[in-house]
Amino acid sequence: MTAGAALFTLAAFFLYRYGKLKRDVLEFSDRMEESLDRILAGEPVEEGSAEESLFGKLNERLNRVWQIFAARGQENRSEREKLQELISDIAHQCRIPLSNQRLYLEILGEEALSSEGRAAAESLENQNSRIEFLLESMIKLSRLETGAIQIRKDTDDLPDTVRQALAPAAPLAAKKNIALYVDGDSPVRVPHDGRWTAEAVLNLLDNAVKYTKENGRIEISLCRREVFTGILVSDTGKGIAPQRQAEIFQRFYREPEVHGQEGIGVGLYLTRKIIEMQNGYVDVLSRPGEGSVFRIWLPNGGS
Repeated sequence: MTAGAALFTLAAFFLYRYGKLKRDVLEFSDRMEESLDRILAGEPVEEGSAEESLFGKLNERLNRVWQIFAARGQENRSEREKLQELISDIAHQCRIPLSNQRLYLEILGEEALSSEGRAAAESLENQNSRIEFLLESMIKLSRLETGAIQIRKDTDDLPDTVRQALAPAAPLAAKKNIALYVDGDSPVRVPHDGRWTAEAVLNLLDNAVKYTKENGRIEISLCRREVFTGILVSDTGKGIAPQRQAEIFQRFYREPEVHGQEGIGVGLYLTRKIIEMQNGYVDVLSRPGEGSVFRIWLPNGGS
């Protein structure tokens, strides 16, 4: 065999080996991608692969990983269900004495009491209301975090959802002579869960009323952008320091200077959770003494 023929044969051999190696790598990549996709979808990887290849060994380990994740997922679901049952049971057990207390307070309201007795009855009624609010908030938190609440998005009119939130907030604002303005009433259709989005907006309005002084102003407006549509709640309240603006969305967080006021620090956390479950987000623009603008952003396409 001549040197040229030998070189040609050697080159052909290496080309063949290169082509086979390339095919093997692509096949390995495709099979690994398929196994990973199955794990991400919550399904076991392909069974019965006892081959002593690199793929077979990795596939076996991936199967073990899936089994561990599946077992832990089941444990987490079980724990969440137990927590939900516990909180529901506590709430049920508390509702009976709270209802009895409210009945007794109504009876006391019809009696001739001294000024001290009247003040004590009013204080007791306020505390009763706070406990009821706490229980309802804990139930909502539990249902959100255990997945008991299912978000159902329909392409509904966003101003209608805002009006649902305004109805219970308006009397609270009127008590403090706070002016409530709604900017924009034209149809804005965005995929969202009307009931729970209204709950999220109401939490923002409650906070705005609570921390805005008498004769203040609260404005609700809509802002349509290319990807997201915003619900903006602006107030003339006390404002929030920049270093606290991330913390206020945490569960049970309350700013040090407002601990004397009503509230348990779950409203903003609930709002964030509700909106995140719809693939949106919440942010705030604020400076101390200059009021705040809380913004709910919902995706236009419902992604």
